[in-house]
Amino acid sequence: MIPNQIYCPKMLAPASDEIAERFSAAADHYHEHNSVQRMSAASLLAQFQPRGCVLDIGAGPGTAFSTQSNGEKDIKVFALDIALGMLQKLKQSFPRYQVICADAEQLPLLGHSIDSIYSNLALQWCGNFPAAIAEFERVLKVGGECHLSIVADGSLAQLSTLGLRVNGFLTIEVLKAAFCHSKWQFIEAELIPMTVYFESLKDLLYSIKGVGASVHSSQTSLHSDTQQVQLRGRKDWQALVAKAQNLRQAEGIPLTYQIAQLRVRRL
Repeated sequence: MIPNQIYCPKMLAPASDEIAERFSAAADHYHEHNSVQRMSAASLLAQFQPRGCVLDIGAGPGTAFSTQSNGEKDIKVFALDIALGMLQKLKQSFPRYQVICADAEQLPLLGHSIDSIYSNLALQWCGNFPAAIAEFERVLKVGGECHLSIVADGSLAQLSTLGLRVNGFLTIEVLKAAFCHSKWQFIEAELIPMTVYFESLKDLLYSIKGVGASVHSSQTSLHSDTQQVQLRGRKDWQALVAKAQNLRQAEGIPLTYQIAQLRVRRL
């Protein structure tokens, strides 16, 4: 039984720990920059019926599953995230949730103990996606479902146009291949483009940093670390801003994500 507090079973791997630090740092301002997360969550929740024990992978500051439960009051939510700061924030809004600071690739849960798994824009950070799916297979009850939204290949093309690069993402075909056909049945698998718009390039770049992600430069005139993009001078920045203006549409400067939405049932 997991106590009603933040449960941290073990230290994270170095790569996961670095990601966890970024997301923890972003926790206080996450809601100011999570437009695509909200958009994706609305789409994913539209067909998600929580029941029994729900495991939220990459829970961030939390999801209100009560509005999706159609009066089912007995759902129990296990909110799992690698970022302690996010879970501390989550506990303020959802004190009844059982929170776990752990990695999706090593779930500290008993086999066949979970009725449904939900994950919105978190699994793209997995270093070994098939390992995470193997864990989902282990903890999910037969007949249980996974409802997943994952940032996929082809996302953030506008950043490439600006000479910036971001993390490489898996294709939807590779994501689907992680599910063994003898153990899983696909209910739905589709790639959904989702575009958010920004008034300025600064807002666009900060939206990425603000949710704990990072952006890097592919040009020598730019320098970045895991927290921010830095330019050598005002002239470099003005040139990048001018380039971004060429992308502007009526709604603002666009940034498009390709979201793989996967709904699968455990056989």
